[in-house]
Amino acid sequence: MLFANLILEFKHKNFMCKTTVLAQNQNITIAQCNNCKVLNIWRSGVLMNFSFEQFDAFYKATQRLQFDDYLENRPDGKEVVILSTPFPDISLVFTRDEWTEFFIKIDEALYMKRVYELVHS
Repeated sequence: MLFANLILEFKHKNFMCKTTVLAQNQNITIAQCNNCKVLNIWRSGVLMNFSFEQFDAFYKATQRLQFDDYLENRPDGKEVVILSTPFPDISLVFTRDEWTEFFIKIDEALYMKRVYELVHS
């Protein structure tokens, strides 16, 4: 009961995150919470959470990667790129189209993040 009261109190005081969608299509949503300073990437059953600084570092580390330079084949023969994550047992897998789409959405999200920073500063 105490937990339920705490949740209601948080909602009442409006402490819940207010998410702003920065970029979105049918496969990817990139959103941020300015209060928490967290950016989320929703993609094909995967939710990636970044601080604003981590997101910028992720972008800088991946923006110049060329799909063909890291090409691998899945067991079914489909060409993919596999990106390692800080968790050794979890990797992100992209087809060529997914790779292109992913970085287009990241570019859009960074642009909109900067727009919101300018408007709200």
